[in-house]
This record gives sequence, structure tokens and C-alpha cells, in this order.
Amino acid sequence: MKTKIFITILTSLSLMATLTSCEGKYANEVLPAKEMLRVLDGVIEIKSDVEETVVNVTADCHWKVDSLDTGDFGSSLTLQPREGVGDGVLVIGNDQNTTNADRTALIVLVSDGGLRQKVLIRQTGKGDGINLSRGSFTFETEPTEAQMLTISSNTKWKIVTPEGVNWITLDQTSGESGETTVQIKAAPASTDAIRSTSLAVQYGEAYDKVTEFTVSQAGLTNLYLETVESVGSFESDGGDMVVHVESNAQWFAFIPSSITWLHFDTNLDSLTAEGTASRIGNGELHIKCDDNPTNRDRTTGVVIVAGSRNPKQIVVTMEQIRNGSILPLQTSVSLSSLSVSRDAANFLLNVVSEEIVGDFGLVYSTRTNPTVTSATKVVVGSGGLSSAMSHKIEGLEPNTTYYVRAFVEKKSTGETLYSDEMTITTLANSAMIGQVTSLYVGDTYADMRFSYVADEEIIDCGFIYSGTNETPTREQDTMVAIGHSGMGGNVMTTIANLEKKTTYYIRGYLLTKEGIIYSPNVVTITTSSGKEPGESSNPDPQF
Repeated sequence: MKTKIFITILTSLSLMATLTSCEGKYANEVLPAKEMLRVLDGVIEIKSDVEETVVNVTADCHWKVDSLDTGDFGSSLTLQPREGVGDGVLVIGNDQNTTNADRTALIVLVSDGGLRQKVLIRQTGKGDGINLSRGSFTFETEPTEAQMLTISSNTKWKIVTPEGVNWITLDQTSGESGETTVQIKAAPASTDAIRSTSLAVQYGEAYDKVTEFTVSQAGLTNLYLETVESVGSFESDGGDMVVHVESNAQWFAFIPSSITWLHFDTNLDSLTAEGTASRIGNGELHIKCDDNPTNRDRTTGVVIVAGSRNPKQIVVTMEQIRNGSILPLQTSVSLSSLSVSRDAANFLLNVVSEEIVGDFGLVYSTRTNPTVTSATKVVVGSGGLSSAMSHKIEGLEPNTTYYVRAFVEKKSTGETLYSDEMTITTLANSAMIGQVTSLYVGDTYADMRFSYVADEEIIDCGFIYSGTNETPTREQDTMVAIGHSGMGGNVMTTIANLEKKTTYYIRGYLLTKEGIIYSPNVVTITTSSGKEPGESSNPDPQF
């Protein structure tokens, strides 16, 4: 019995010695963990427009997703895979954050041995954002239906129409966050030229951010302008007279600036800042005439013009009889410019005289103060008391400045009288093209625009683009031909079939009889990365 107790004591002492010996060996050493599970930093930062993020998991054990709190992401947040063995990746899927605020979610990973790793996901807010369903709208000359613009925004917005643009109406011009449909209507066309304007959409709390869309309308193809060419004579003590005008377009009427005895009735006629009367469609001009203090009849013309692409013009002769008074005979001549092209210029010449005059016409030169002896002389007419007529000077040099005066010869004295000098500069080319602008850029297309004027019909026009050539040319790069053959207007089109997330260089061109004319600028655009319907945001189907 004593022997068994002794053996038990010895065994106990031996075990204690062993434990004491182990404690002494490892007391000051750090022992490695049995398992490792870690995600770098434990915080995943995602930008507002990123829809997929890959996160590395470092582990030497089996692990799984213990919990997923989607937080502000809601059902849009996806996570694959849900478990793994050893090193691996987590693929986090989500939609774009179109709100102003950041949003967060929390993932907790756990190993079989109980190790836990928390991973915080944070996606930044986009800030003020807005999207327009379309970048451009085109109406026919007599539109019968409205067109719709859908505005998607996360902030308030308002549409600003340029001052003086009264042919466009909108049923809504402001809104809050969300999706709003705006109805756009256009009035019937009032000219033969294409008209176009850009409307600004201002958004944000301070309306300090801007995008825009363009509204265009085709011009009239059957423009007409009709009126009488003479309405009889005013009495010597003046009076009123009505001129009836028929047209399907907007027309303008003006009295030569040198005529002081004839006026529009400002109470009845709508006048512009230049004293020009204006109407749309059929209407009447109300003319007022002052007393005639001379013993001679006097004559002038009221000029009526409609259209701009192929304008129509009528000069209505206005006369007033003498009053028999004995005053010195007076003669005057004035000149107005109607149009200037590459090699020609059109003028309105007006002679007012109380006596029969000799020759009258135009003198022009590249030097100032042209006279009948020092410059080119063009006789427009001869004789009579008063005349108002237009005349076109042809054969001018392109891109050249000319000085022009009207002249009239007085028979009684042999004196030559001149109008004030007018300065004109001919166009450098037969056509001029404006800046190219980008109206809207999508994922596979871009809406583009430019305007041009020409003094003869062009052969073709359009856009040229390249993904590599920063100065694309018609001979080397992709061309989108519009096929216009007019003498001016706005050129707009959608360049389609572009590659996503790709940079392109685009410029406009005109093809004239003299060759190619390119736009003065090249626009650089980058298409977006919009996903096709049904396209998965997961690049690896095994997850």
C-alpha cells in the first residue's frame, strides 16, 4: 500500500516537472495562431459610378460569409462567393449611386475556428445629377404633335429659353428630383431658313450646373410675298395710307434712313429697334406722310422683304405731290446694304430730288472716298425726280474690303452729289462654316451640330470622325454625309455605331465647287460605358 502511494507521488512530481519545464521554454515567445483570415484594411471604398468591385481575401483556412448587412444599398448589393478555402476574392456588385449621400454596408467573415473579419463597404454619393432622354428635337414646318423630353434628376431643375425665342412652348419649365416628362411644341415655321436654338437646363440647389438640348425646325419651301407696287400719291399736306401685304412667312418693311418725311404709324405697326416694321403672315402697313414744303413732287420706296435663305423683295413706290411753294430745289442720295457674298454685294439706292436729275448710280473702290473719277462707276439710272431701286455689284474679289457710295448728277448745276460712304468686306470663300458643337454623347452615338452660310448652293455637307486622327479628313476617315444643297442653315445629325468608352475626334465639312471647307474646330468626345439590356455585372460565371 505504501509502495503504491509512493509511485503515485513520484508520477505526480514528474508531471509537474514537465509542465514547469514547458512554461519556462515558451514563456517569452509569441506563438503563431492556428488560423489566419484577413481582408486588407477592412474598409472598401467605391466611387459613385462603379458597379463592381473585387476584394482579396487572405486566409489559410475554410471561411464563409457569416452576415451581410446591405444597409443603404438595399437589394442592389450582391456578394459572391459566400465561402471559400484559403486565399480568394469577394466580388461585390451594386448599382451606381445617383444620390447626393454616401451609402454603407457591412460584411462579416468567419472561419471554422471562430476567427471573424469585419469589412465595411462605403460608396460615395454622386452629388447633383441630371439626365435628358434626348439631346435634340426636330420639327416640321407645320408641326401637329408635341415631342416629349424626359428629365431624370436627383435635384431641382429649371429650363431657360433664350430671350426672343417665342416659337417654342413647354408645358413645364421647372421640377424637383425624380422623373418628369416635358411636352415641347413648336409654332408653324415663319421663314424659309432652318431655325434652331439651344435651351439650357440649370440644376442643383443653386442652379449652378447646366446641360442643354437643341430644338430645330425645317424652313418653308413654298414661301410667297405679294403686295402692290404703288399705292397712289399723298396730298401735299401729308396724311395716312395703308399697304396690304400677303405672305405665309415673317416679313419686314423699312423706309430708307435718308427719308425723313415718311414714317410707320408706331401705334399700329410693330417696330423693331431699327425702326423696321414686322409681321408674320398677312397684314397691313400703316404709313404716315408729313407736309411737303417744296414745289416739287417727291418719291421714295418702302422695301418689304420675306425669307432669308432665298429672300423675296418688293419695293412699294410712295409719292407725294408738291404744294406750289417757292423754295430752293433740293436733291439728295442715300445708300443701304442689302447683302454681301464672296464676289458680289447688293445695295438699295435712293434718290430724292425736286428737279430732273442726270445719271445716278454707285462708285466703289478698295480706297476710301470713291468718286466718279477715281473709282469704278456704275450707272444705275438717269433722269426723273426720285428713284428707289436695288442694284447688285458683281465681280468683286473675295475677302476684300470695299468702300461704296451712291452718286447723283444735278443737271441744273452739273454738280455730283454723294451719299455717306459704306464699308463692306466680301466673304473669304463661297461658303462659311461655323463651330461644331456636341449636343449629346451616349454610349454608342453622338448628336452633333454646326451652321453655315453660302452664296450659292453647296454640293454636300456633313461630319467626319476618327478614333485616332486628331484632325480627321474627308479622304482618310469616316464620313457622315447629310446631302444638303442649300445656301445656309443648321446641320445636325446623330453619328451612330460608335464604340463604347472610346474617344473620337469630329469636325464638320462643306463640299463646294471650289473644294472642301472644314469647320474651324475639332470636337473631342468620349462615349460612355452604358450596359446592354440583360448584360451581367459579374465577369466570372463561376461566382
